[in-house]
Amino acid sequence: MKLSELMSKQVICVVDGKNIGFVSDAILTHDLKIVCIIVCMKRKGFARFCPFLFEPECEKIAVDCIVNIGCDVILVKR
Repeated sequence: MKLSELMSKQVICVVDGKNIGFVSDAILTHDLKIVCIIVCMKRKGFARFCPFLFEPECEKIAVDCIVNIGCDVILVKR
């Protein structure tokens, strides 16, 4: 699976059912295996209207925490 295909998927937590955000990047090893994905969370409040003023809140999720990868979503356990 390509990284561009991963970036179009929503990441949802299995424990509480919350939508975490979209995949924005991935961290790779030297032999090009994915170690973790970086998910940028949805902006809230004033940051949603002026995104250039605030840094995005991102979270690293290890590959071990991924439960399932579907056609539209990635299910993770935090």
